[in-house]
Amino acid sequence: MALTRIFPEQLTSSLSQRLASLYYLVGQDPLLLAESRDLIIKTAAAQGFDERLEVTADNSTDWIDLQERCQSRGLFFNKQVISLNLPENLTALLQKNLAELMSVLNEDVLLIVQFAKFSKLLEKSEWHKRAINYEPSIVQVNCQTPTAEQLPRWLANRAKAMGLTIEQDALQLLCYSYENNLLALKQALELLALLHSDKKLTFARVQKVVEQSSTFTPFQWIDAVLEGKEARARRILTGLQAEDVQPVVLLRTLQRELMTLLELSKPAQGLPAIDAPLPAAQLREGFDRLKVWQNRRNFYVLTFQRLTYRKLYRIIQQLADLERTAKLDFGADIWDRLADISVKIAQGK
Repeated sequence: MALTRIFPEQLTSSLSQRLASLYYLVGQDPLLLAESRDLIIKTAAAQGFDERLEVTADNSTDWIDLQERCQSRGLFFNKQVISLNLPENLTALLQKNLAELMSVLNEDVLLIVQFAKFSKLLEKSEWHKRAINYEPSIVQVNCQTPTAEQLPRWLANRAKAMGLTIEQDALQLLCYSYENNLLALKQALELLALLHSDKKLTFARVQKVVEQSSTFTPFQWIDAVLEGKEARARRILTGLQAEDVQPVVLLRTLQRELMTLLELSKPAQGLPAIDAPLPAAQLREGFDRLKVWQNRRNFYVLTFQRLTYRKLYRIIQQLADLERTAKLDFGADIWDRLADISVKIAQGK
């Protein structure tokens, strides 16, 4: 008796082999949760589960009614799918109600339980033990948003399933542009598939779709700054201001990039002169170690050519001063000062 742990892209194959009576959807990614739930429900409907109920567990949940519904055995419902969404904090009372619910499940009910994280503590809980007694082969679908390292594999599998071929640099551009936003990534793929009947995704085609997005992202601003494209950086910054992006978000994003620059510029031995260009000899090893996207590496190379340690330290200090100002004086013209820092990095001043 054990959990069968799979990823969402494996769910279709799993369902074709067997429809379990109980599924755990574990994670918080909206796209993966919705698609996994819908696929289970669609498969169940084809096997006679023609009723559906979705319950979000909270203080107002009528657990008695839910138990009676499970025990109805076709008196009022045919076979039914119940989707139960649990809060992040599973109280003792909630777990008691879950245990009682697991005790009344039967073959006319397919239960989908959605929760954020399945810990060792939950694995030892009474409700999970009763769930295992009911369905010895519970299927647990990992619906966590892929990490930066996992995203290329997820995207490659997604593109393949859609019949798309994708160049490596195009894949990396999509991963970078839509990291942590699978819904937007899905929509971008669907748009690209509609635009190109040959189903080939080149870097140029992907870049055009990314550029034509209805909104700018902080990442696009960062790339323009690192690439030395002053005018483009200003244009994106103006767009972000119009979209009411919080300046602190941009400050933190830029700070992370500057810390990456510092980490990449650590000399193998000794310290170069403070006014010497940033040392680029160890960049390739640094890129690999820090897992910098391939399509972004040239941006860092260009930045290294423009900056010295003195200039980099000065910019980091100005950014820290600006963050303090942003927190203390909401009336200060933060956007103009952000633009000035953008120019200094882009021009290497």
